[in-house]
Amino acid sequence: MKAIFYNEYGSADILQFDDIPEAAEPGPGEIKIKVKASSVNPIDWKVRAGYLQKIFPQEFPVSPGRDGAGVIESVGSDVTEFKSGNNVVFVSGRGKGASAEYIILPTDRISPMPDTLSFSEAAGIPLSGVTSWIAIAEDAGELDGRKVLIHAGAGGVGGYAIQIARHFGAEVSATCSHANVDFVESLGASQVIAYDNQDFVEEVSEMDVVFDTMGGDVHKRSYDVLKKGGIMVCVNAAPFEDQSKKFGVTTKVIIVKDEGGPLRKLMALTVEGEIKALPVQEFPAAQAADAHRLSETGHIRGKIVLVFD
Repeated sequence: MKAIFYNEYGSADILQFDDIPEAAEPGPGEIKIKVKASSVNPIDWKVRAGYLQKIFPQEFPVSPGRDGAGVIESVGSDVTEFKSGNNVVFVSGRGKGASAEYIILPTDRISPMPDTLSFSEAAGIPLSGVTSWIAIAEDAGELDGRKVLIHAGAGGVGGYAIQIARHFGAEVSATCSHANVDFVESLGASQVIAYDNQDFVEEVSEMDVVFDTMGGDVHKRSYDVLKKGGIMVCVNAAPFEDQSKKFGVTTKVIIVKDEGGPLRKLMALTVEGEIKALPVQEFPAAQAADAHRLSETGHIRGKIVLVFD
């Protein structure tokens, strides 16, 4: 089978798309999936570049990708919930590269794929959606009627975080570029701050929750808009200096668990129309390097997806 992989840390130029030994047959509790599409997430290129060696040490060769969508090829002997031919979405987890034609996973990392979605749309949801779910639905506390600021609202994590926060009754403010203001409003943000011509510190205050995926100066300045007793939620791949004691707030770092529970909840909300899939930019799998380079710019509306024929 063909897969995307690399044998050392480096730029997108090191990515290869070539034949590797095909995944074996699934064991008990496992499913073999023919991957139709996998998404490119910021963590993929950060790991590839070696920025996260201390957090996520790698053994080469490495196949990137942590989520996707496809068709079940075969199931383990004791699997009854799924059958061959089912369309599914999945979070593959660390060490299980999703950027390959086939992947074998335990059933708890898989969810049925809604019929209303294309494979590319579905592939863009799992990791971003699960990250957002943990941040908003689990770590942010009570949300009904609360004021929530979400940074980078036009991206994958931010875009799903806005929708999840609105689902739970929050009053959502979000930051994005001026070009994405209308798009972020369409996701449910009641206030959108264009960071290229507005300063969020001057636009919002007394927030109950800030969800920060940026780190650095954005994280540092976000404490200024949190109310005392508020919650700062951030991802562990974003560099930040914890100032929670100084400002009298709580800082929580998301730990994404590669479990299907949040994913299945997201898929159910998608079927109900509460969550809509973000737009995707498709690349053939052979052009993975171009997809990584685009992700590295940090200026993405929605998701980047690799398509396997």
